Amino acid sequence: MIKPKIHAEDLTIFLVSGLILFSYGLYALNGYGNHDDIYRMLNSWRTLIFEHRYVPSRFQGYLVPELSIGLASQVGGFYLSNLVSVLLSVSSLLIFYWLLIRITTRLNAVLAVAMIASNPFWIIASTTSTDYIYPVFFFTLGLFMLLNAKPRLAGLIFALAMSSRLTYAPMIVLAFAFYLPYVIKNKPEQRNQFFQGIILFFLGTAALYLPVFLASGMSFSFLKYADDTVGGWLGTIVRFIYKNIYFWGLPTFILLLIFFFRERASYPKAIFANPFANTRPEKLLFQVVFWGFAYNEIVFAKLPHQYQYLLPILFCVTYFIVTAPTPSKTKFLGLVLALNIIYCLFCNFDILDTYQVGGAGTTIHSDAAKVNFSLKQGVLVQDFSWRATYQKHLVEDYNQKWQNAKGFYPLQDPRSRQQTIKSRE
Repeated sequence: MIKPKIHAEDLTIFLVSGLILFSYGLYALNGYGNHDDIYRMLNSWRTLIFEHRYVPSRFQGYLVPELSIGLASQVGGFYLSNLVSVLLSVSSLLIFYWLLIRITTRLNAVLAVAMIASNPFWIIASTTSTDYIYPVFFFTLGLFMLLNAKPRLAGLIFALAMSSRLTYAPMIVLAFAFYLPYVIKNKPEQRNQFFQGIILFFLGTAALYLPVFLASGMSFSFLKYADDTVGGWLGTIVRFIYKNIYFWGLPTFILLLIFFFRERASYPKAIFANPFANTRPEKLLFQVVFWGFAYNEIVFAKLPHQYQYLLPILFCVTYFIVTAPTPSKTKFLGLVLALNIIYCLFCNFDILDTYQVGGAGTTIHSDAAKVNFSLKQGVLVQDFSWRATYQKHLVEDYNQKWQNAKGFYPLQDPRSRQQTIKSRE
């Protein structure tokens, strides 16, 4: 089992976590974020509270984030709803650290956490009121509980992950499936608890999806998803390749390809190992991570829309690096960390023109992008600059929609206030 035991050597991770918490907290002061779905979830909350009816923010609704983000926003504005994201993010990283120290050194585990924490798309999800962090946190916590022989609690937590993002269902099934051999061979007395955990998972998921089921006219029409068909099948392929590269940044992506090519001989044995013959939790966890990686890439190939859809890939790839037998992985983790910081704050060597300039109605995605080799702003700097236009537009739209409604309280946009002060000066 994987139980955290605090050692003096763990001081480093707490210092790093404190630094992450502080830096994330600062960036979280810049408003709700640029993502449309944030304001859809706030719409769902307001409709529920003041009109006493549930209107899903999207197809599946994602009840847990809708309620959490909506309540936090009503109580403490974007400060509190963003703070919840920050705390869930840091908690996810700490849980991942406790999983890693069973298979690698504490230094490598700290560097792995820092590698994830410095990815710009993880930072944006962690410091805004989006729902992407919620399923990551609940899935990571549920996996931790499962590996610590608490399957019933894990089942309930996995239900929260499902209510936060339906696409996590196959990964949860993988976790239960690969943990089963360990229970059968090493913990036969826990079989009943294990199957009770599965039952609790299904019951919890059903209860959390009941509101959207009812809101859909007691049908499963909510299981639909949006297509990203701009440019046809060729456009889908290009977006899949491009966003897989620029989720990391071009230099980091190239280095990852080189690293895994050099280590290619060390992975097949672990991937195709018989789970009933290798029943240590660490061995089983590797298979969950690998097949979870494959599943997430397949899903992204179907809908290569938001970079944040690849957040599970961030954890998977980091895990693969840490489990590589080469002693050079410590230096490699440090190198990726340095490149992430550059990619966030300083520059992005881009091969397409994807950054749109102009009015808020102009898409900020890579639709109709043109091939153009150029050195652009860091991703985090670009996100910050978009706040003055895109976030401002979304906040104003929300406030205008609800200005005559009962109990109306306007959303605040700090970037809009900054622009107003500058214009007065």
